[in-house]
Amino acid sequence: MTNPTAIQQALEDFASGLHLEEEELPAIFDVGLLDASLHLEDTAGQPATALREATRQLVEEPSADAMAEVLSLFARLIVRLRRDARQRPVAAEWMVARQLSDLSENIARPRPAENQGFAELPRLLMESEWLQKRLRRVCENAGLEFNQTPAARGLQRANARRWIRRLNRHPEGKLSMALEHLLGGVEYRARQVWVLRRSEGEEQSMPQMYVYGHVDLFPNFHSPLSEGSLALEVAMLKGLAHGLQLQDLAYCFDSAEWMGQYALSFLLPPSPSHWPVHATADLRRLLSGRLSRWYFCPFDNHIQPLEMATTVLRVGRPLFYERVAAHALLEYSLLQGVPLSRANAGGYLEIQAGLESEFQLLFDGYLLRLMFYPQLKKPEGWRDYLGALDALHFGGAPDARFAEFRQSFLSRRGLHSPMEILYRAAESHSALN
Repeated sequence: MTNPTAIQQALEDFASGLHLEEEELPAIFDVGLLDASLHLEDTAGQPATALREATRQLVEEPSADAMAEVLSLFARLIVRLRRDARQRPVAAEWMVARQLSDLSENIARPRPAENQGFAELPRLLMESEWLQKRLRRVCENAGLEFNQTPAARGLQRANARRWIRRLNRHPEGKLSMALEHLLGGVEYRARQVWVLRRSEGEEQSMPQMYVYGHVDLFPNFHSPLSEGSLALEVAMLKGLAHGLQLQDLAYCFDSAEWMGQYALSFLLPPSPSHWPVHATADLRRLLSGRLSRWYFCPFDNHIQPLEMATTVLRVGRPLFYERVAAHALLEYSLLQGVPLSRANAGGYLEIQAGLESEFQLLFDGYLLRLMFYPQLKKPEGWRDYLGALDALHFGGAPDARFAEFRQSFLSRRGLHSPMEILYRAAESHSALN
């Protein structure tokens, strides 16, 4: 990456040629888009070669499939450039400053509560072990001396704003901003194009679109699935949840329409056909992107601890983990009883194990929300919740208090582990067999 300014301009010219800022999908593309792709290859190098060839096909024979391929390759290029940019000192510092600025900006607003006592929350967070550890780590990863950055002076909005404004004037800072903006725009357009391709221009229900998305994600591991069988599966899981007194999960299974809408909005990749899960590595990438998207970041992204805390503070409440836990249960259940061959059996077992771990993680997130919600009337409760959330997602054993809460919650429902919920879903599975 020799010239950040030239790369930024080439990226923006190409995005302009794709008409990403327009609401409607364009039907044709002029030769200027091909010129822009050539310029992008000249500035970004070999990683943009495949994109240039796909662009030529799009210009010569426009189609939804050709557009989808261009968008997929453009998104991959942006992700690669983001990764490469962070190897440069100014861009690495920009990422730290952006995270601190977002965190301090949201903690200074009336949320999470319009209570004067929450004026103490920035201090309480800065004194917490988890935030100190995260701040020091992001500074270390960026090659910064923590004590010489505004992060060491606390969550002060004015200092953080000055820091990010200064870095925004550098070419690397401008490129970093452009890459984040472009990735969001490309993913939004990719969702539109995937819906167009999969629906074949016809009006389709949310459950049917979810069926398409599920099949695209697991092309080698699914039984025959239809809108009707999905509705039966959702109804079966609703009954299971009611029987286990998991009313919050049961609410999520109220209808296949609700589940389809929620999954399409937050849990499926922009273009599921470009995220097929064949092995464990594919599943890890999918689940990482899903968590990032659910926390309102781009899908093709690994969410950072400070970004997660910022989102919680911005929305003013813990996220509804019962919704993603319910979807994880559905996804696991849909993959029961699939026809296997010697070639795909090993991959299937690895994916099932990954989905089991994911459900347990999200179910713990749900229990964490239940346990801490009554405590969020005080700033100390927010400090402790954010610390526990950090431990849940980024490494750390649950404390004794949470372990006791989880055991009590499960035992009242005749359960010893969240895994039993999955096993009961598998045992009662009949809609797709």
